[in-house]
Amino acid sequence: MSFGLVAWVRVGILGGTMIDRDLLNNVRPWIESTLGYELPEAGDFGLRIGVTPDNDDAMPLYAVRVDNTVAVAARSEWLVELRPILVDLHPDLLFSVAGTYELSRVTLHDGVAVWGPVPCYVANSKTWRPVSSGAAVRLDESQVAEANWDVFWHVAGPSGIAQFGVYEGGELMAVASVSDKGHNIYEIGVEARPDSKGRGLGSIVVSAAGDWILAQGAVMFASAAHWNVPSGRNLRRLGMQYTYSALISWEGEFQMPPQPLGQPIPGQPVYNRYPTWAMNQDIREKP
Repeated sequence: MSFGLVAWVRVGILGGTMIDRDLLNNVRPWIESTLGYELPEAGDFGLRIGVTPDNDDAMPLYAVRVDNTVAVAARSEWLVELRPILVDLHPDLLFSVAGTYELSRVTLHDGVAVWGPVPCYVANSKTWRPVSSGAAVRLDESQVAEANWDVFWHVAGPSGIAQFGVYEGGELMAVASVSDKGHNIYEIGVEARPDSKGRGLGSIVVSAAGDWILAQGAVMFASAAHWNVPSGRNLRRLGMQYTYSALISWEGEFQMPPQPLGQPIPGQPVYNRYPTWAMNQDIREKP
């Protein structure tokens, strides 16, 4: 009996390539500060639950998943009600829209909404693969002041420590903004004008931002939700690697993500599986 070529890949407990522990260790101080306790080591599977710490990184509820390990921090008054949810839900369900619903059943009584899961990406000089383009420029103070941040709403904007953009005909078409998250971690946010998407401008500005971050000797971080297919694909193409998933929270309204963005292949029609009348009619416009 003959067999075809078999490619062996080191895989994790849940499949896929193993998490790069060097990249994880680069953001570990931030994760542990937000949790208020040490993140379990590789192979230490299971669930850890702690009380939200008293520091600037803390959230009302915060959870991370690394491979098959889950660590949670929440307000002490919620723990009795949260514990059975955290214990009963498999990590696949906990880190899903279903999980945000179940956790928010507890937290919304105190005006706190849970959001996620948030796939988190990290890169270093070994993994980073920027695109070569001289089109991106670092925005100066006047350019930052003149930018329409209602259009580029998904980035830090004026509150960021650096912004990089692409101009065409004097018009700002795409922006990558860098935020200082503490712990020597710089987060990249990116947004392009609706009429310029699909042209690779996001890759250009993210590349410029990433190069700048590495030049500062800082850790490069970004996130892209599962439904934001183009952004996640772009980050991976540039060498950012998925490192962990997070559930975050805020004081405010419970919000839902949009439908998946993009197409599997260019020009491929995408159809709703459900008829319009079967959609969730209780979802309101963004507050």
